Amino acid sequence: MTRPAKRIELRQAAYEVIASATAQQLPRETGGILLGYREDANVVVTHALVIDGQEASTHRYVRDDVTANACLAAFLAQRAGDDPTGYVGEWHSHPAPSGPSPTDIAAMQATAREHDGPLALLVYAPGGADAFFGLITRRQRRGRVTSKKATVLPPPPRFEELGPPPDGAVRRDGPGE
Repeated sequence: MTRPAKRIELRQAAYEVIASATAQQLPRETGGILLGYREDANVVVTHALVIDGQEASTHRYVRDDVTANACLAAFLAQRAGDDPTGYVGEWHSHPAPSGPSPTDIAAMQATAREHDGPLALLVYAPGGADAFFGLITRRQRRGRVTSKKATVLPPPPRFEELGPPPDGAVRRDGPGE
């Protein structure tokens, strides 16, 4: 019997923060922390915070831990006591389509050693067929940590796709022949 693939469900607010921050910082990497909740072995991302990277470049992002902890504490302080939203992982961008590097995976595994439950890593690389690459990392019994590729479910499009223009319509590039 095979287990279903793990999922990272990305809500609209988190998607917009990630896409906007990435667009503003291109061609440099940027990133931050993911907030949301867990459903079994899956992660639902409701919010994303942008955390300045130390010496971010086109191939490297290292978040500022002090700033990240302060931003996380401020976010959680605004939540109701019964709100299940909490820290669920990390995100960062790559200027070209690619998944997480060995350094990314090692960093998530180190973080997972200190947390219960699954943690998500989202790598956002706009321009490819699949803009998001997801990984779920989890501490197992006896301290062993596993990382598995996860299916990323982005939010549905906010607008319906436009169909072909009606007969006689003028195209952006001029009238058709």
